[in-house]
Amino acid sequence: MGDISEAFKAKLAGLNASSQSIETLSHWCVFHRKKAKDLVKVWERELQGAAGKRKLVFLYLANDVIQNSRKKGREWVDALWPIMGWAMKHTLRNSSDEKTMRQCEKLVNVWQDRKIFGSRSLSGWLDPGGAGDDGANGQAADVAAKAAAKAEPAQGRNRDVPAFARRREERLDALPSALTGKRAALAKALEAAEAASAALAKANATCEHDLVDAYIADDVVENCPAGEEERCKIRLQAAESALAAKRAALEESAKANAEAARLAKEVHEECDASATAESAELDESATVAVKVATLRMKATRAAAKAMAAAAASEGAGSKNPKAVSPARAAEPAHEPAEETEDEPYVPEGGGGDDEEYVPMDAAGGGGGDVEALLATLREAAKDPEVFHEMLAALPPEQRAAIEAHMAD
Repeated sequence: MGDISEAFKAKLAGLNASSQSIETLSHWCVFHRKKAKDLVKVWERELQGAAGKRKLVFLYLANDVIQNSRKKGREWVDALWPIMGWAMKHTLRNSSDEKTMRQCEKLVNVWQDRKIFGSRSLSGWLDPGGAGDDGANGQAADVAAKAAAKAEPAQGRNRDVPAFARRREERLDALPSALTGKRAALAKALEAAEAASAALAKANATCEHDLVDAYIADDVVENCPAGEEERCKIRLQAAESALAAKRAALEESAKANAEAARLAKEVHEECDASATAESAELDESATVAVKVATLRMKATRAAAKAMAAAAASEGAGSKNPKAVSPARAAEPAHEPAEETEDEPYVPEGGGGDDEEYVPMDAAGGGGGDVEALLATLREAAKDPEVFHEMLAALPPEQRAAIEAHMAD
């Protein structure tokens, strides 16, 4: 875990506000979502140590990660939720400019509207707590905000609601982020049916205790012993209450199960229709798949031949040849290689305007040609198909030299 945490720390150090930077690191985070709990700790530490103007970039990254990872799993949502309130307040306290406030409001509104963290209110996250710096007041506010955020999921939104009801309510609130339409309605109906079944089981248990045959026998009143009349009445009242509770539970359970069955039938029909249509589309796409595969094979052969020709030409014309990458070999000969700003060429040995130096044996040009071709083939060996196509495209004498060199 140390390696991936260090890698994440390094990536955060190079993070900037550009879309490309944020989306690239976001995709990396989604890929490593199983390690979200550990990576969030790194994110939190780096956010605390970041300069005031960079803190907003960390929130942008968190937003992109949680929105893109929700369909794959809730790992990042669950890991970020306990500290997001603190992170928002911390950013506002340390970046009090208008733009930061406006962007923070936008982020919170998006999370609230899309129910990223359920139906809980997030408006309190925009109150920085009155502290303008990271002094004693700011640090105390940070600790309080984090403690409140971590405590809220356990307490629920209404402390007076029983624990079971809170858990059920939170489950229902979480459904819209994963399910929509009839499927969300079915999930809620199944939850209601489960609750009704639990209530019915409780009513049955009460009936087993209170609705005893001996207590409701036809002659129970006439045969009641002297002095036991009040006790007999209480037993009958308890039996009546137990039966009424059972009937109410049966009615509720029947209605809940009927609604769940109705929605299940509709969802089943909808899924069945989708499966049929998608299966037909899959069959139709087989022809296109064969066509694309055929074209790819042709393109692979053409690229291999071009690479072989370029390598042979360059190896024969230079006493100090350089390995030719597959990308350069595939380019037309008249187009110069395009230099990029991201990876500028810097000679390691300080050779001035000379070509990059590649060590060679003192034997001369013939061995150098073989070495250049072999270097290109090794690059192509990452794809066995390209390697064999390229080897087959070489002139016989060069192919023999390469094979002899590889055999040695």
